[in-house]
Amino acid sequence: MAKTKTSPAVTTIDSAHPNLALWESVQATDPDYTKSFSRSGGFRGTAINHTYQQKRATQAFGPKGLGWGSKILDEKYQEGAPILHKDQVIGREIVHVVRIELWYVLDGNRGSTEAFGQTTFVGQNKHGTYTDEEAPKKSLTDAESKALASLGFSADVHMGLFDDSKYINDLKVAVAEAEKPKGPSLAELLAQVEAAATPDALKPVSVAAAALSETDRATLRAAYTAKLAALKAST
Repeated sequence: MAKTKTSPAVTTIDSAHPNLALWESVQATDPDYTKSFSRSGGFRGTAINHTYQQKRATQAFGPKGLGWGSKILDEKYQEGAPILHKDQVIGREIVHVVRIELWYVLDGNRGSTEAFGQTTFVGQNKHGTYTDEEAPKKSLTDAESKALASLGFSADVHMGLFDDSKYINDLKVAVAEAEKPKGPSLAELLAQVEAAATPDALKPVSVAAAALSETDRATLRAAYTAKLAALKAST
């Protein structure tokens, strides 16, 4: 199916399909928690902050350990590419590989998905050979990220939408808009108007009205004017 953009914060494949409810609620990624990277061979991509991903999972399922979590099924160290010194093979890279089960509770039902993660434990770069003592932690992070991606988390990154600078800019605007403090609703302001016992009690309502749409302001203005007239008539 062709992908369609309905808004910067929501990119859907088939928004009418109930099976996509979770996917569509977690697919948009805040650009502030991403970082572009490049690897040898010309590969470029976008890395997503894992703590941010864990926060999104907690929002969707509940605290880690209660609503979701991961379990290591197996892990191993395996040989990789040869390590060279003066054109001579002196050893081989060692890669840490982990396979996990990521479980979660959704609508009272327990689900799970498996994923692999891997990190070079002993390798070689332009500075020489190295050992990465944090390889197991990085592999677990990699596996959790891949498992969450299979559920739709940060799908916009994995679907290539972050290659589009306009999408990223629109998404930043949408995120900023969503984080703006929300003022009282029309219903709340109408209730304040109805409850006002003096003209002075109506003043906060006129200030808050600025955040409403033009149509809602017109509705509020009519109620405000009628209430003010009634209060003045009663004094």
